Amino acid sequence: MNLRLESPVLSLEAGQLFTLDDARGTRIQSREGTLWITEEGEPRDFVVGPGEAFFVTRPGRTLVQAVAPARVALRGATEPIAANDA
Repeated sequence: MNLRLESPVLSLEAGQLFTLDDARGTRIQSREGTLWITEEGEPRDFVVGPGEAFFVTRPGRTLVQAVAPARVALRGATEPIAANDA
């Protein structure tokens, strides 16, 4: 996956979702709010709270949905993570 965003932080309303295709290695961080994340082929779903991060480990489609209004930071697999983003 080649992730290129003008702004690396997305704002989502409660219930709003987005998909990532073939995003293995992408880091999804909740800056604010709680996220529900599911990966294609993974029987478990994941809940990510404010300040927590999730790394996509599977190929295929990943769904991310805001449980409540949220701000989400995305980093591609090859992008360095700055100290203040950890």
